[in-house]
Amino acid sequence: MKPHRGFTTIELVTVIIIVAILAVNVLPRFDGTASYEAHTHRVQLISALRLTQQRAMQQTNTSNGYCNQLVFDNDSSVSRYGVPDRVDCNVTTFSGLVPEWQPDATGFEVGNKYQVNFAIHGKANLSAITFDSMGRPVSNATIVNNCVGGCIINVQSSVETLKIQIEAEGYIHAI
Repeated sequence: MKPHRGFTTIELVTVIIIVAILAVNVLPRFDGTASYEAHTHRVQLISALRLTQQRAMQQTNTSNGYCNQLVFDNDSSVSRYGVPDRVDCNVTTFSGLVPEWQPDATGFEVGNKYQVNFAIHGKANLSAITFDSMGRPVSNATIVNNCVGGCIINVQSSVETLKIQIEAEGYIHAI
């Protein structure tokens, strides 16, 4: 008599587990990058906010002209956030600066191809977050649309909107 050939139950379960692991890890890669872009930019913005907050708590002498704020600007060609001028907090636009504004540790430009925008929830374009020496968000005399007493920042991509919350006492976290 000829022995039967086929899979054992253990082999079948092993193959199913391997296929399931591959499906969970590989298939989302074919979904596009918009969701990954939004998550990456949210993490990067949280880091920039925390760095700006740390600088505000370390550089407490305001007479030296330290500008401890992040300005959000979304125009037709690029979305960006950062400090347009570290010495003069009254400068709130990125265009027309000489020398031209360059992203640094607290600033970033997102090209139009990624379709990511940054904005304070409920505020118009050109908004800012300014921190005091205790790390709390305070009002900015130059920009009306600011984060006073805490706010939510939207990181919006073509797929989803992610949120960052700044509490009234300065705690910054993703929600």
